[in-house]
Amino acid sequence: MRDLGSDSELRFPLERLQRSNPARTWNVEVQIALLQDQDASLQVGDVALRPKDVALIELVFGQVRGAVTANGRISAKWHAECSRCLREVDGLAVADIEELFEENPQEGESYQLGDEFIDLVPMVRDALLLEMPVGVIRCSAVEECLEAAPAYPISGDDLDESRESDEMKDPRWAVLDDLKFEAE
Repeated sequence: MRDLGSDSELRFPLERLQRSNPARTWNVEVQIALLQDQDASLQVGDVALRPKDVALIELVFGQVRGAVTANGRISAKWHAECSRCLREVDGLAVADIEELFEENPQEGESYQLGDEFIDLVPMVRDALLLEMPVGVIRCSAVEECLEAAPAYPISGDDLDESRESDEMKDPRWAVLDDLKFEAE
């Protein structure tokens, strides 16, 4: 384990691959704050990585014709709110990595290979953001969540399609019931 505050943890020295007994593994823990782009936070919708949390990076590097490969795993804890009861929900974003670094990277296919170092920040940031959940987040306290949430059905299974009940209607949408369209 190394210091969590150093951006050098996100720069892999290429000289490690040139040794007679290459040191190919790179296992570090870095603060999420080092992955952020200036003032932009790392989040997808309402799901975010907190700057003070830690990302675990476990990579093995290899050489191929004029390029370097990185294989391994990157993980970090994400935070969000339950979509029904607004309790805090935590999860783990885990990305399996198989990436290529080359001098002339192709957009979306590979990353930039530096002269002396590989900058891991763009790859780690992309991998974590792609593994964060998108859409509805539910908490693990299902019973408590249902009690805290309004009494509206969770899914179509709870509704009887043949009847439309006034008690099942959301009162916030009541004004729309009065709308009349020309085609009707």
